[in-house]
Formats: sequence, C-alpha cells, structure tokens
Amino acid sequence: MRLARCSAIGLLGALTLLLSSALYASAGSIGGNARKSGALVTLNGSDLSRLSAEYARLMLEPQPHWKYRLGLSRCDSDGGPALSGHCLAAATAACAGNSPEQGLGPLSDVYRWWVDEDGDPLPADEWPAGSKPSGSLDQQLVGTTCLPNRVPGVSPVPTVEMIIAAFHETRWATAAVKTQPEGDTTLVNLETFYRLSWSREGFEPDEVDTVDPATMYGYRVQIRPRLVGYVYEFGDSASFGPTDSPGGTYPHGEVTHTYREPGRYRARVLVTFGAQFRVNGGPWIEVPDEVTVAQPATTVTVKEARAVLVR
Repeated sequence: MRLARCSAIGLLGALTLLLSSALYASAGSIGGNARKSGALVTLNGSDLSRLSAEYARLMLEPQPHWKYRLGLSRCDSDGGPALSGHCLAAATAACAGNSPEQGLGPLSDVYRWWVDEDGDPLPADEWPAGSKPSGSLDQQLVGTTCLPNRVPGVSPVPTVEMIIAAFHETRWATAAVKTQPEGDTTLVNLETFYRLSWSREGFEPDEVDTVDPATMYGYRVQIRPRLVGYVYEFGDSASFGPTDSPGGTYPHGEVTHTYREPGRYRARVLVTFGAQFRVNGGPWIEVPDEVTVAQPATTVTVKEARAVLVR
C-alpha cells in the first residue's frame, strides 16, 4: 500500500509542481496590499481559480490531495482565522484600498499540507517533489489573499465585503427637520433656526445593530453606525454643511437660514454615516465605507409680513 501510495503521489506531485510553478510565476501583489517579506506572493482571483480547479480535480475520487486552511495575516492561530482578535483591524486595513474584484479582506495567509486519500496528513518527505513545509511548520505557506472565501475547501468566514453590504442594509433611524419659529412657519427675512429630531425606530449614530448570524456563517457580527456629517438643504437652493451639528433653538442654535421670498419650501438633511464593526465580541474596527441617506423633507411655509395701521 505504501508503494502504491508513493507512486500516486509521485504522479500527482509532478502535476502539482507544474501548477505551483505557474502559480508562483504569475502571482503578484494586488492593488492596495504590500508584498510580505521573503518569497511569499499575494494570491489574486486568477491564482485562486487555478488552486480551486486543481482541488476539484483531485477530489473527484479518493486520492492524495492538498488540504487548505486560513489564518489572519501576521496573526495566525492553529484553529483558523482569529476573527475576534485585535489583529483583525490590521488584516482589514491591509485590503481596504482594493476593488471588490481584488478582494476587501480580511487579508489572510493561505496554508496547505498534503493528505492521503483518507484525509490523514502525510509526512513531509512524502510530499510532491519541489514542495515542502514552511520553516518549522508541518504546513506550506502558499501566500496571502484578500479573497479568503475563494480558497478551496476552507470554512467560509465573514468578509469585509459582506460586512459593508450589511452596513448598507442597516435599518436607519430617520432625522426630521424642525424649525423655530415653531410650526414650520416663518417670515421673509427672519432668521429661522433648524434642529433635527431622530425617530425612535431604526438605528441612529452610536446605536449597535446585530446582523443575523445565519447570514454571516454563524459568526456574531455587530455594526455600530457613526456620524460623518450632516448637510442641510433649505429648499431654495441654499444649503449648510457638512457639519456635525444637529442644530438647535434660539439663541444658540448653530444651523440657521433666512428666506428672501415667500413660498413653501421642502427642507431636509442628508446624513452621511460611517460605521464600525466587531466579530464575536472583539474590538471595534472601522468599516472602510460610508453611506449618505436623504432624510424625509419638511415643508416650511414662508410668509411675508405687512404693516397694517389700526385705529
């Protein structure tokens, strides 16, 4: 059995070596990511497609094959990505400048080792020719990638792209514009004060939303929106902002406007949200994205005062 196994490994090893040579020759750094030290390369989508094709081919019937796992770059653990650890922030930031096609991370190290047809690890001296474990490890460090869920045969993890999508789907609280004088009625050439009133429903800045774990592969992902800024639009082509002020009332309110013509104007505020996220109760990490939400408009009636003599 050992002789037959070695013959199979030798044949498959030659094929794997050819594939690995092509992989290392073509792989390069992805935009936004620095190359790591040594001979490691960064794996892009094409590289991972070739790994997946090889993996699928070897899995068609029981035979020796590579087995893969992920570890957060520069912060690995034997159990896989430590997504609740402090290293997640650095792994997220490393891919933040990428396009979705390049992968938004987290930046992950890709490890692999050779197993027999029963899935048991093989000694390093029985690995395919030209491949060997990395340093003192019993695994080979293939490279790093910002597309962790495209590595074949690994347990999927919540990606930053998934977290950004969940952030965009947040059920936001609404911020209605209120004015003073009260009743959303004012006069021409009168300084009018604006303030915001948040709804009770939905999430406003600094309130924590927990994403359905079923959409995050069982991980507990929480998103905490934060305020980037407001832009007030007064309905007469004038605006104020960006500002972090929610406005206020006379005499200390910071958001004011004076209408020059009578009429009915639709005033509103545009709220730009950023956010932080955390996984399984870990540290809060910046979401590398923002979203601007137009809030419901308030109709402000502007009247013209006229002097009337009374006897």
